[in-house]
Amino acid sequence: MSTTNARGYSSFYFHIAYNPELGNFRRFAAYWAKRVHDETAELSACIANLDREIKRFPHLDAQTVLDCPKRTFQEGCPDTQDQYKNVNSRWREYDEALMRYGEVLCMSERIMNFPTQDKFNTKKLRYWTSPHYKPLFDQDEFVPTGEPAKTYKDDPETTDTCAWRAFAHDDFLTNRFLELIPWIDEQILDRWRRLRVRGVKHGEAQLPSTLHYKKIVRTLDTLTCALASGVLVITIGVLKVVRPWSIRIILTCIFGTLFAILLKIMAGSLTRGEVFTATAAFYAVAVVFVSNTDNNYACH
Repeated sequence: MSTTNARGYSSFYFHIAYNPELGNFRRFAAYWAKRVHDETAELSACIANLDREIKRFPHLDAQTVLDCPKRTFQEGCPDTQDQYKNVNSRWREYDEALMRYGEVLCMSERIMNFPTQDKFNTKKLRYWTSPHYKPLFDQDEFVPTGEPAKTYKDDPETTDTCAWRAFAHDDFLTNRFLELIPWIDEQILDRWRRLRVRGVKHGEAQLPSTLHYKKIVRTLDTLTCALASGVLVITIGVLKVVRPWSIRIILTCIFGTLFAILLKIMAGSLTRGEVFTATAAFYAVAVVFVSNTDNNYACH
């Protein structure tokens, strides 16, 4: 299938623009490495040529371009005189080669540091269809670019497929939830959307998904806030009921450990110091509560 004849894929590119976590191109690492090497060799040749020309003019009092300020060169070798035409040409070639080298080096560094497409969006891309229900992959070909389909279907670590932007959250809970999204979207949300849109039966073309990553993160953030408060309230409630000092200490340790584990699972990529600080604050509240209630019991 020729990519020049493929039409109806404009929605695919709009889809990528609004979902920059989705992989959309390949990092041609070997070619970028060659381009950087080519520009390095070109710049080295230009520097050598310019140094030879500079040595021909003793009044510049320089052996290399590093010894010759540009203003001194422009005043000592004006481009308007024929005898300096060649050295000025060499200087311009050196300037252009230096700029090209810097641009290629910076561009290749930025490209090579793009995040790898996550496995969730690899699967999402695999099953994407345009509004006209044309397949994105046809006869083992990725139609928009003509690349082999396996480039985008296989594991991202081996295909080297990149994304413009990585997920902001990389915690255990979000990652596990993302793995369940295709099933939730197909088995639950898609059925709900079909109830709202008459005339579309199950098994026909899938309606556009309304389950976006930002909505998932907002939901999980709200759940995290509620759970953090809930753990503390439950801890205080249990300690309020339990009287023996030794059992209170054991329960405080259990709930504190549970809080630290939930914090690491739900709160994202926290450092060890942040986990330690939050857990210490939790223990501080629990210990103050236990001490105050024990004093009240002692008074009674």
